[in-house]
Amino acid sequence: MSEILKEQVDEYIGTQLECKVVSSKPETTISDMGHEVTIWNVRTDKEGAWWVATGGGLPMNLYSQDQPYYFTTDEVFSFHFGLMMRLMYSEETRPEHVVDFISREVGIAADIRRKLKLTAEKLNEAVEVEEIQAVGVMCRETLLRLIDSFSNSDIIVKNLEDFKKADFKNRIELTINTLLPGSRNKEFRKSIKDLAYGAWDLANNITHSSTRTIHEARVCLTLCTSIITSIEHLLLNYFDVLSGEQCRKCGSRDLFIAENDETDELLIVCEKCNYGYLKQF
Repeated sequence: MSEILKEQVDEYIGTQLECKVVSSKPETTISDMGHEVTIWNVRTDKEGAWWVATGGGLPMNLYSQDQPYYFTTDEVFSFHFGLMMRLMYSEETRPEHVVDFISREVGIAADIRRKLKLTAEKLNEAVEVEEIQAVGVMCRETLLRLIDSFSNSDIIVKNLEDFKKADFKNRIELTINTLLPGSRNKEFRKSIKDLAYGAWDLANNITHSSTRTIHEARVCLTLCTSIITSIEHLLLNYFDVLSGEQCRKCGSRDLFIAENDETDELLIVCEKCNYGYLKQF
């Protein structure tokens, strides 16, 4: 078994579990339906012992030896093989369907959606390392385009031009701070920023790594689509004058804006109790 494969297994465990590999060795290799899968026995410094299934053109995955589910390498192989077959042949897991599913409730800007679709098409055809790296490059470009779109929008993101166009993290932080202002949004802001930083870091990793797999590239596209869709939802929230509004009489959020020809204020009416009140916009 090559040292390169051993390094990939060790790196995979270290990344997934955030621990150090003490020892790793291949226990057995099983062939079924043209797929040759090797089960590795891996022991770590603080996360116990794990089986790692790899090879056969299937995604690498890990299974705990400390749980009473996988007693033997045969049981690990059976579970791993069945799981991966379902994932590989599920139509919904194709990248273009992931893009459509995640973004189905919002209208992503046409040029950004086009970039996501092109990335998904590239991902469908990717086999070699360079092709997988190209997916990372396209994800990076799409994320940068997302930030650029705010330069020509109705939202004023202060100090956005103080940073270089490639400085995604600082620019997305300013954007999120603008869309989610105030102390009540502190934890929400952090969650969205973590998602954005994670998408950017993985896109960079995919771009420069020679060991990342096609399945990890799919995760990268999923994260990019998720943060772009999240920003679109926040834009809808930002411009929705009824967002968070409650009836001042009964507390319902089932409200609508009625015609008001007498003042410049909004006339908000409750569908539940028919109470109306004015709000400055």
